Amino acid sequence: MITLIINKVPTLFIKAFTGQDVQTIMSFVREAASLNSGTSNKVLFIDTPITPATVEAVEKLKLEGFRVVFRDHHGIDGEPSNDREKRVVEATSKLQHLLREDCLITVRRLHPACSTLVWAGEFEDAIAIIADPDADGLTAAMKAAGISYPELDEDAAKLDGEPQSQVTGTPISQLLAKGMAVLPSYDVSKPKEREMAQQGLFTDWVKSVCGNEAAKQRLEANTGRYDNAVSVSQALAQTAIALVPGVVLVDVADKDLFDPGTLLSLLEEDPDCRVIVLRKSLGPIAALHGIQYSLSVSKEYQNKVNLHRLIPDQAKSDPDMGIISNVSFLLHTSEHVWLSEVLPRLQKPENWQ
Repeated sequence: MITLIINKVPTLFIKAFTGQDVQTIMSFVREAASLNSGTSNKVLFIDTPITPATVEAVEKLKLEGFRVVFRDHHGIDGEPSNDREKRVVEATSKLQHLLREDCLITVRRLHPACSTLVWAGEFEDAIAIIADPDADGLTAAMKAAGISYPELDEDAAKLDGEPQSQVTGTPISQLLAKGMAVLPSYDVSKPKEREMAQQGLFTDWVKSVCGNEAAKQRLEANTGRYDNAVSVSQALAQTAIALVPGVVLVDVADKDLFDPGTLLSLLEEDPDCRVIVLRKSLGPIAALHGIQYSLSVSKEYQNKVNLHRLIPDQAKSDPDMGIISNVSFLLHTSEHVWLSEVLPRLQKPENWQ
């Protein structure tokens, strides 16, 4: 959980998957409301995963008298192709019924960044903002609260795109992208390390956008770690092995800090590379299950390969179940799910190509 005060608006960055997450959201909004001296009762959800827990939080906030506004680009583009996508459609329908004109759910194809779903300062009077704990959530929350700059929407789209494109925005955007790239992965033995580092990064970046030179200098001092991570990625790319035609695996477990964007872009130089698999010892699933397999589809094939076909139709996106996936071109699984479900399907090209 990461919290910031953005232009006087309390902002919570969280993914809602569990009952505890719902309670965290409720407690945050209640406290923000108790400290708010204005007349607004608005709470903005932006760039938040459309999960049953999110719907539950919205329902409870509505019952307590808050006006909830929902803006997101994680809607299903076209007809749902599996049970997971059907659940997203169902949750989307519930949110639309609950919020009516206060619910705007679109798709990434039309709105690659959630910042395009608000105008600058539209929610500067909100009691609270609930956003996804990533760069897209941060930029969208900032703009909604009234902190923006001319290139923000274009930068946000790159920051929420493929890792290799995230460092191609404006110089100020690159500082955020490089900082995100070298955040420590979640380590169960140090549960607060990543969260604290990300809190500091978000805080300094917002201050930098507002012209704080000291914060900008702290971010610039971090770029050396990014350069080192790029070098590690270049070495790791040489260790890739082909699992099946079109699929490569790199074992990054217990390796030095690397830059995912650099590693993926090097692997994608092979025009036949469709799916990249990273075997990790750190991450939200690794924290619960020991090892994590992170799959991504090469940019050229993202409209052709759907990674959701590699897991059972009824599978839920839930770290406890060993699966995290909000979009069709990214999938994170436990070793058990990898061995029992994903790898056998990958070995049969007709299942996924």
